[in-house]
Amino acid sequence: MCGLQEFVDAYVNYVFQISVHEWYTAFSSGFLKVCGGKVLELFQPPELRAMMVGSSSYSWEELEETAIYKGDYSATHPTVKLFWETFHEFPLEKKKKFLLFLTGSDRIPIYGMASLQIVIQPTASGEEYLPVAHTCYNLLDLPKYSSKEVLCARLTQALDNYEGFSLA
Repeated sequence: MCGLQEFVDAYVNYVFQISVHEWYTAFSSGFLKVCGGKVLELFQPPELRAMMVGSSSYSWEELEETAIYKGDYSATHPTVKLFWETFHEFPLEKKKKFLLFLTGSDRIPIYGMASLQIVIQPTASGEEYLPVAHTCYNLLDLPKYSSKEVLCARLTQALDNYEGFSLA
């Protein structure tokens, strides 16, 4: 029995320490160059994580309330109303997919959803076109759709076929 425990211990040590030592050392060195020193002592681990990767406390209503509209779009425009109706009916994973599509990240900044300041603007293209996201500006080009069904289908198609920056 003792041999088995030794094997398990050696295997765990290899997987979690020895095999990743080179990469962890490089990561740690780079991280500490950027974020090292006394500043690290100011944060608890959850706070540091939030600073590095953003928050996962989603407030979808806040996203809607702080949205900015351009052109003839406003919060009361029929297409915008259809958009938010459709969006709020999406399951969490699809909403996160939309966030990734629009901003390049499925996380929200540490200051919350309001700090995203998404912008929705109309396009001259017809309803057969998909919505287009400009991730650097949190800008959504949203064609004027005639029905919730068409809007949902086009938005879903855009989200399902989104490939990000293709850096993998």
